[in-house]
Formats: sequence, structure tokens, C-alpha cells
Amino acid sequence: MDKSLVKLISAFSISGDEDEIRDIVKAELSNIDCDIEEDKIGNLIVRIGNGGQKFMVCSHMDSIGFMVSHLEENGIIKVEKIGDFNCNNMCHSFIRFKNGTVGKLLLNKDEIFIDIGSKNIKDTISKVKEGDTACLVGPYLEFPHDSLVSPSLDNKIGCYILLRLIKEVKNKNSELYFVFSSQKKLGGRGIRAAAYNIDPDFCIIIDLENARDAVDSLNNVEIDKGPVLKLMDNSIIMNKDIKSMLEKSANKTNVNVQYSISTGSSQPNLIYNEKPDIRIGEIAVPCKYKNSISEMISTNDVEDSIKILKELILNEI
Repeated sequence: MDKSLVKLISAFSISGDEDEIRDIVKAELSNIDCDIEEDKIGNLIVRIGNGGQKFMVCSHMDSIGFMVSHLEENGIIKVEKIGDFNCNNMCHSFIRFKNGTVGKLLLNKDEIFIDIGSKNIKDTISKVKEGDTACLVGPYLEFPHDSLVSPSLDNKIGCYILLRLIKEVKNKNSELYFVFSSQKKLGGRGIRAAAYNIDPDFCIIIDLENARDAVDSLNNVEIDKGPVLKLMDNSIIMNKDIKSMLEKSANKTNVNVQYSISTGSSQPNLIYNEKPDIRIGEIAVPCKYKNSISEMISTNDVEDSIKILKELILNEI
């Protein structure tokens, strides 16, 4: 597997604490001819080209996680969620604090705890304090049929796609902005700030989309069947110009695309609330078991997403 993707998957990147993954991105781009800026909210913004229309492609850097809220006398650690997800999918998973301390995740009704093997609170305090954050941790596994399984693929996959685009797309007359945004799990603060400051003509979001699995058998989205164009959610419809460009690029590159309509909210809506005149759309990599210890995607869908976006950037804007 690509070493860049392995680095991204292994990075600590809890929402609001994206320093590690941001440093990896900077290192990956150290030999690339581009302008890199880190703004006040922690977004990493890469610009290529000058003049013409402004085109922004975005992926959030942050992942779901946990924050320590209380230390029990017996050494057990009580935590709260960072992000919106179902903890029932994670009971007995392993976690890692930023300092390297590992533990096991436990549920007791609506409360979430972590056991790091301490005998008492004194042992725990020497390793973990209130306010510390933890991420899911586990091995990445390459399954048959080009499937990849790992925690926190959301949205390390999007960051990988951005890196590939920056490395493979040459300078052109338009202004291209590749945004690795912060704090998506905390209300999308990063992407809202980036959209307001850059004020692009076009914006495409890269994310993951829930796909059919053994439990969610009614979902029409499947892994290894092509990237997903997210047509609509409960607050916004994909811009028709973005949709047309993505479909045209898919046809030119012989890539199959899937379509989805969501009942939830989305990042495009966050941008729309900041700048309603920006033309916005979203392309997503299908993902089984999203927000779990074992998210599953197809590397073919990743490569096809890159093909579509490269064609669009080079020939459609």
C-alpha cells in the first residue's frame, strides 16, 4: 500500500488536535511547487496557479474520538465523544492517547469508559489527565478484492486523494485551492472559515459515504462500484454545473459513478451558509461500517475518484 496513505491512517488527528496529520501533509508536499498556508483555525491551504476562476477542493483532516472528562478512584477513565457517532459499534475497541498510552473502550448504558490497566487513580494520573484526547487504534488490513479495512479512514482517504491531486496536477491558468480542513466533527468550523476567506467560484468536497453492508442491506451504495455523487441532503442540492462537470469527467475516464440522497446535513451546507453564491458539490468514496474500528473501502473507488477529479481540474475549469 502507498506509504503516504499508511502515514495518514496512522496519524493522530482528533478533531481540534490535527497537528500530527497536518505535519505529515506538509512533509509530503515539501518538494512540490505550491504555496502552503496554515490559517488561524488550523486549516492547511495549498494553492497552485494564479488568475482565472478560483476552484477549491476540500477534505477534512479530523477524525472522531474521545476526551477524558473524569478519573474514577479505581483508575477507570470516563470519556465523552468528540463527533457524532454510535458507540455501540466500538465497544471493546482499542484506543490510543496522544502520548502513546493505550486502553480498551467500555460501555455502561450511556456512559463511555476506558481501561488502561491501572490499579487506582494514582496510576492513571501518571499517564492520563482530564481533557486528554484519544483515538481509535487498530491495524490496517488489506482484504481480497482491493478492500482496505482500518479505523479512521474517515477522512484520511480524502486527505490522500488531495495529496495525489496536488502531486499529479500541473500548474494552470485557474487558481486551485486544496484545503485540508480542521474541526469538521465540531461543526465544520475549518471549512466554513476557508470558504469565506477563499471565496471560490467552485467547490468540491471529498468525503466518505455509507455503503451497503450486512446490517444496512437497503442502502443502494456499494463499495467497488465507483465514487458517489451526493445529489441532495436535507438542506442543499448539488449545484447542477458541478454535477455536470463530474459526470462529464467520469464519462471521459470511463469511471462508473453512483448517486445518493441523504436525510442528514452535510459540509456543502456549511459552506452554503457562509457563501451562498459558491457552486458546491460532493464526491464520496463508499465506506462500509463508517465510524467504527473497522471501516472498509475499496482502493479502486479511491483511484477512480482521483481519475475523475484530475480530468475535471485539467479540462473542465
